[in-house]
Amino acid sequence: MRGVMTVAVILSSLALPAAAQTRLPRTTPAERQVKELNRNIQQEQRVMERQQQYQIDNNQLRQRLDRQQNLANPSPPARIGTCPAGSIGC
Repeated sequence: MRGVMTVAVILSSLALPAAAQTRLPRTTPAERQVKELNRNIQQEQRVMERQQQYQIDNNQLRQRLDRQQNLANPSPPARIGTCPAGSIGC
């Protein structure tokens, strides 16, 4: 019986430090505020990245549309000089 008690005391003394190591210390208000600020900054960065990507995609779409319109409706060649009507060449 005495041996069982000794073993129980030894095991409990080993378990307490292990349990204490698993608990994290409480965060201070300043640490919570810093974490919150960091989360807000990261969120703002994600929003800015989305807006930048939207602007890039929008600009690429406009460029594609401009190219399509320019290729579909080429402007007539500019006339150099003035030729009288009905002439073969100038």
